[in-house]
Amino acid sequence: MQRISRKRTLITAALLGGAALTGTGLAGGATQPMPAPASTPLKATAALRDTAGQVRGTATFEQQGGGVRVSVTVSGLTPGQHGMHVHEFGRCTPGVDPATNTVVAFGGAGGHFDPGMSRNHDDPQADNHAGHGGDLPMLTVGADGTGRATFTTAKVSLTGMNGVLNRSLVIHAQPDDYRSDPSGMTGARERCGVITRDNFSVRDYPLPGPQDFPEGVAVDAARGVAYTGSAATGTIYAVNLNSGAVSTFAEGGGQGRASALGLKVDAQGRVWAAGGASGTVSVLRPDGFPVAILNTPKSPNAYVNDLTPAPDGNVYVTDSTRPVIFRVTPDLKLSAWLDLGGTPIRYAPGINLNGIVATPDGRALLTMQLNTGDLWRIDLRTKAVRRVMTGLTRGDGLLLDGRTLYVVRNAEQVITKVSLNADWTAGQIVAEEPLAGLRFPTTLAAIGGDLIVAQGQLDKLQGGTPETPFRLTRFRKF
Repeated sequence: MQRISRKRTLITAALLGGAALTGTGLAGGATQPMPAPASTPLKATAALRDTAGQVRGTATFEQQGGGVRVSVTVSGLTPGQHGMHVHEFGRCTPGVDPATNTVVAFGGAGGHFDPGMSRNHDDPQADNHAGHGGDLPMLTVGADGTGRATFTTAKVSLTGMNGVLNRSLVIHAQPDDYRSDPSGMTGARERCGVITRDNFSVRDYPLPGPQDFPEGVAVDAARGVAYTGSAATGTIYAVNLNSGAVSTFAEGGGQGRASALGLKVDAQGRVWAAGGASGTVSVLRPDGFPVAILNTPKSPNAYVNDLTPAPDGNVYVTDSTRPVIFRVTPDLKLSAWLDLGGTPIRYAPGINLNGIVATPDGRALLTMQLNTGDLWRIDLRTKAVRRVMTGLTRGDGLLLDGRTLYVVRNAEQVITKVSLNADWTAGQIVAEEPLAGLRFPTTLAAIGGDLIVAQGQLDKLQGGTPETPFRLTRFRKF
């Protein structure tokens, strides 16, 4: 438990989750690809329902630069002003209202969306660090019971840290005083709609545990299985990619695995897991039985984060708090391979190196430094280190597909597509994808023409209420 608590503190203090958990890039057998992400500007719609479940209005959202244009039309309300807010969860179901601690209509939407963690209700012009991001202008309803509003706000977005996709728009019974916590004395929740991206679909794989916090994902194409590991418990699940059925592959808490961070499947079907603060690398047979538990040198500062097999037969391992790259040879011997102290990579507080992949030509490793946003190249022959690019803020897991690198950016809640040059020494961002609303994603893997991402929610690992069920999400390559 001490190791788990230490890991949670590391992640939460810096708002940096996870481990860089890289996918395997293996094909997905008989699985079918998902529809391709849209290339048009981001748009979303919420069908606004009353407490009886009848649709009584619509809200549309369109990304316009750094802001979102919102248009709302709703009927059947009392004339006058009504508070209107974005709420945290995409559930228009009964649930507990935190203001009254009672079960109310649309209580399942949770409290106000608060990306700046302000814990304060404020007006629609307040910075998100001063007030809830979900605090919107009021809706004015006419004598006929119809309310209309159109406005542009920079407090929310359809992508990034302020993203509202798969959250809820709620209209209340009373005006908003823009002062009183938690909801401005706006009274009952009268209309609710889930904000759903237009013309876009994904497939979710729900996980069974209420505290799973999935961090790694890896694919075994021969078995049609994706593996994902819990940052909180170390349990590793096997997910059938066709049926979605989930089984426990290996229980956490034993064999030195209190956390399961980066995951890989090797050519023998063995599952490799980075053990975080335990400082271990676990190697498991296809039936889940441990082959080896490899220990890095004892240290109060261990944070074994991710690993990757390379064409030279070795597996390379990152540590996010100790400036060293470890190597595991084919005979399962672990040693320190590269001391980063004499390289351009400078370790600082927070999560440092995490995601790591090997280039297919066997010449280099690419690795992500989360707390700086730098992507690095390490030559496997000379050990020379050079920066490939910067600006990948909150970059976490990596997946290399030819000369295309996918970077999962956890707190930014997007997946970034980078085009790399022929020798992996420079890259350029070509696209960013929020899917249908990512929740602190950590890593991704390839499944034929699709990708699958772990929505780790590691920002809720130390405190807060995660959205359950936790899930892996599958979508078409973009």
